[in-house]
Amino acid sequence: MLNRPDKDALRAMLESQVQEKLQHDPDAVTTYAAKAEPERKPYTSKPTVQDKAFHKELEQMRADAKAGVIHTPQSKPQDACAPSLRLDDYPDL
Repeated sequence: MLNRPDKDALRAMLESQVQEKLQHDPDAVTTYAAKAEPERKPYTSKPTVQDKAFHKELEQMRADAKAGVIHTPQSKPQDACAPSLRLDDYPDL
């Protein structure tokens, strides 16, 4: 069986090899400054489809108001044969 060195013996052997290398060549090891951690940006939610549609409609309304265009809501014509429910149909309510 092979006689393997334990961790402490390996550490000591590697440390001695590093020290020997540094004695022969002092520029063998280069140290670098630690990188700064990136700054965390605050959470911003992405606009939903409804938010985008709302802002688009709002911009259109502002552009129309600036141009002097006035939109009036138009009621839909009711069919003569279509039933209509109104509160007048239920007087006891």
